[in-house]
Amino acid sequence: MTLVVLSIIVVLLTAAFAFLFYRLASRLDRTIGAAEWLGRFSLECYAPMERLLDPADFAFVEKQPGCSRELVRRLRSERREAFVGYLGLLVRDFNQLLRIGRVMQIGSSVDRLEFARALWRQQVRFYLAVCLVWCKVAILPWSVRVDGRNLVASLTRMFGEVRELAVHRNGA
Repeated sequence: MTLVVLSIIVVLLTAAFAFLFYRLASRLDRTIGAAEWLGRFSLECYAPMERLLDPADFAFVEKQPGCSRELVRRLRSERREAFVGYLGLLVRDFNQLLRIGRVMQIGSSVDRLEFARALWRQQVRFYLAVCLVWCKVAILPWSVRVDGRNLVASLTRMFGEVRELAVHRNGA
């Protein structure tokens, strides 16, 4: 009986992950051209995300005279909401970079199998990290530490790989 229950749980978790993977991969702005988007893309817009949920900020506010629990609770809620907004933009930009990388790879005269593998690994790692962060944000009222630095670093790596492929493509 335990094996049946365990099997059902594994199947449900696999289906949930597949659904989340699909939802994450489908976030993409198809209305904008790749060259135009890549030309104006900047990682600087994600700098605030790295500190939005920093416990030190909340501790500082709690120490201020006249601070109430309601004020801190509202601040945490608003910061969580802003973080989730940044997270959605981060996923969209990651998918855009992934799409550009794939298009460049397809258009390349050189077979870049290792680059395709790197894109796939990066995509899986990124989506797993996003799922983990979403779970942490859902639990955040219970003081789980959420750090956006790893996701921004992943986006930075993807941007570097796509930019490198563009340089090789234009140089070849």
